[in-house]
Amino acid sequence: MFEKLIEAAVEKALDRRTVRPDKKLTIEGYHPLPEIMGQLYTWVFVPFRGAEILVEIRFPRSTQLPQVDKLYGVIEQQKKGEVKLSRQEMIDVMNIQEDCSKAVLNRPTFEELEQAIYGKDRVLESNKKKLEEMREKLKLVNGREKQELQIEIDRLELFTGFVLPDDTMVALTNIALGMDISDIKKITKEKLLAAYSKARLYNQRPSDFIPGIFTDGDRENIDNYATVLGSEEEIKRSKRGK
Repeated sequence: MFEKLIEAAVEKALDRRTVRPDKKLTIEGYHPLPEIMGQLYTWVFVPFRGAEILVEIRFPRSTQLPQVDKLYGVIEQQKKGEVKLSRQEMIDVMNIQEDCSKAVLNRPTFEELEQAIYGKDRVLESNKKKLEEMREKLKLVNGREKQELQIEIDRLELFTGFVLPDDTMVALTNIALGMDISDIKKITKEKLLAAYSKARLYNQRPSDFIPGIFTDGDRENIDNYATVLGSEEEIKRSKRGK
């Protein structure tokens, strides 16, 4: 009997700590993520170098997040097959992901998690030492060897410059942007162009003509991309008409 009571209590606790799709409120339109989720805090499991850790996250409003235009730009490049990013673009994307992670993590905070990793991550410590040695060596070499060494230094700087693992930052960024909650992934180029045309006709915003569940930050992104696509289409038509 006691085992069943304990089992039920554990299930109830886990249910409170896990974000489940059926907990999403069916709020049409554009709303802050806390309103869509019906709560400000919850416990979730996030990936951490192939394993999972339990953290308490807060659902942020778009005003609490960094400018994510560059991040969406990279996503668009990847959709088109333009996956080769410059070093600066990679740094920009990771900086955005880091800021999103800071906005989302509540317990532990980003700083607390960072300190815990610094104290225990021997691989990170080893790579930082290796990076210092490579920088010293760079002063002594020339030509092709110097170029190859600089490439390796650039790669290692990216690895050591950001403490949280890639899979953790991606998961936390997705939470911050409501990627698994919003209908933003269902939007197509055709829908954006149609919304742009209607917005021009009725003197409204493209986002007014795209139904679904969206975060408050999605509205600006939809308006921006619809306007870009619509303007490009108008230029093409004008050229064809000449």
